Amino acid sequence: MFSYFTGDWTYLHSDKEAAGKSAFGERIAHGYMTLSVSLGLMVRSGVIDPAVFRALKSIEYVRFIGPVKIGDTLTVFYSSKREASRRGTVCVKTDAHTINQRNETVMEFGTTHLEKAPAEIR
Repeated sequence: MFSYFTGDWTYLHSDKEAAGKSAFGERIAHGYMTLSVSLGLMVRSGVIDPAVFRALKSIEYVRFIGPVKIGDTLTVFYSSKREASRRGTVCVKTDAHTINQRNETVMEFGTTHLEKAPAEIR
């Protein structure tokens, strides 16, 4: 489905036979799909709270370290730092890494997002 929505039909993601002959030996997930799932897991964990979230300001860095294979289970570990912003919002900087069920790091990334200031939360 990610290929369908993005238009990225690269053989590593969509062609079982061709991907089987690649260095990975099978189809793998898109890197940006892994990033999207990881950000979604951060929302589900509460580090990104939809009740106070304003906007994703930037993705500071992304390192795709290992492949995500069909059937892998992903977990995200992160640390975050909150700072007051000039516009009365809170700026949250997060450093994270995503691992699979074999405890292998598959991706590292850092983001910055804005949240409502505490005075705005009711």
